[in-house]
Amino acid sequence: MKKKKVIIIGAGLTGLAAAEKLSKNFDVELFEKDSSVGGLARNFEKNGRHIPYYYHHIIKSNKNTQDYLKRFGNISLPKKRWKRIKVAIALNNKVYNINNPFKFIRFSYLNLYEKIRFGLFGLYTLFLMNPAKIKNNLDAKKWLEKTVGKSVTKKIWHHLYSRNKFNIPLNKISAKQFAYRLYEKEILDFFTFPKNGYQSMIDALAKEIKNNKGKIKTNSKIKIIDVKNKTIMNGKRKIHYDILINTAPFQDFLKITKNIPTDLSTDLKKIKYCPAVSICFATEDFLEKDHYWINFFNERIHMLMQHSILNDSYGEKISWCLRYGGSEADLNLSDEEIKKEYLGVIKRYFPKAKIKWAKVIKTKYGEPIYDIHYQDYMPNYKSGIHGLYFAGIQLTYPKIRNMNVALGSGIKVANIILKDFGN
Repeated sequence: MKKKKVIIIGAGLTGLAAAEKLSKNFDVELFEKDSSVGGLARNFEKNGRHIPYYYHHIIKSNKNTQDYLKRFGNISLPKKRWKRIKVAIALNNKVYNINNPFKFIRFSYLNLYEKIRFGLFGLYTLFLMNPAKIKNNLDAKKWLEKTVGKSVTKKIWHHLYSRNKFNIPLNKISAKQFAYRLYEKEILDFFTFPKNGYQSMIDALAKEIKNNKGKIKTNSKIKIIDVKNKTIMNGKRKIHYDILINTAPFQDFLKITKNIPTDLSTDLKKIKYCPAVSICFATEDFLEKDHYWINFFNERIHMLMQHSILNDSYGEKISWCLRYGGSEADLNLSDEEIKKEYLGVIKRYFPKAKIKWAKVIKTKYGEPIYDIHYQDYMPNYKSGIHGLYFAGIQLTYPKIRNMNVALGSGIKVANIILKDFGN
């Protein structure tokens, strides 16, 4: 009997996970517009090493990621490489530790009362908070002002989750999704990153798909998707499918898709994305040895990740500095303009830094913007159109965006299809 034809749009981790699982039972063809697979988790080569385009780390609760690393990358994560990381806030050319209570007490940006409220809020989120009990349409500002106070909300969370994250007011952001972000307890968890990266996992996943007779097409832009007649146009090639999985951002999907019902199209158009502009750069030495994760207030960049604190095997120190909220203003800047602005901040805070090289990376679709109504218009994995399925981080609210969630979404959509089609 002829196998059913499955088309998957997007070869990020979600598309790869779904393709690997489905290619055992179906005729799978995976289309990726970029030159390599992996999506936001893909890597580039520098000095013989694979380096992720964007910052990535693995925490102990990321079971999907660890499972895929073992199965497809043959990567073990020894206990000695797991670390508790330190987080800081950078403000007015100084870096303040917020993990250590004895160091945090010297954080003059907050008065004593605000420090106590901030500390108690931290304990509440770590040990007492239940995000599932937060109302779906409650906004983050109202929830935060009630639980941590107006002044701490304005001084801390406005920067961390409004200005820096989505560039929309806190009263437009979902309190539930924000609470789930805090519920990950990253600040207490153990972090690691494989010594040789995870490119071998991505490569092995792609190889397994091909071993199962699946096909992967890179540098491949779909021109038309017709969900009524179940066809796609890839160049001059017209392909009939039985099942189509879209993992690409809906803004791109809608531009090329015909015969989407008006109500579904209206909901998909409501999903907006926060862009991201990042610089991966190398220095001779650590910028400073204490903090893996530094959040910047009132600066052009919003975050610094000192990757080599987790994986110091490159022969040089690798870091990322990046901007999320408001970075759409930087998408059209030249690489040199971005380096001047972003690395200018780094040099101001770390004047002894000797930068050896820097690579600019941009994406229009860093993460969906989880506003207070997101759960009302977020689509289901089953679109309501026969044979059309959706997957990816745009369907994983209220979970946070990371590799673990992306892989889990691919597994989930594959299991739904296997059930629907009796395999």
